[in-house]
Amino acid sequence: MNISFFKTPRHRVFHYEPRYWDERKERREQVKNDALREKALREGKEWKDESYRPGMFISGRLQEQARNNRRGSLNKNLTRIIGLVSVLIFFAFLIYFAKYFTVFMESMR
Repeated sequence: MNISFFKTPRHRVFHYEPRYWDERKERREQVKNDALREKALREGKEWKDESYRPGMFISGRLQEQARNNRRGSLNKNLTRIIGLVSVLIFFAFLIYFAKYFTVFMESMR
């Protein structure tokens, strides 16, 4: 049982839906791959699918997410700086007017 002070992120699931599907082309490629696999087995070689490249569908999306994350971190830093400056200005006004408030309260007596 792990106890953690921070919330652990949920597992992200990648869901890819192709926009266009050519069934004939897919069947042709499947027949071609089956023939190549069978030929490699007959020759005693190890067969490897050359058309498959891990991450070929998500590589561009990862780069886009990295770009957006950089922009988001810049916006977060800018928001933090603006917030700190506004708090400092608020306290400066509070201290400035506190002096006059005490003078005002003493004059009311």
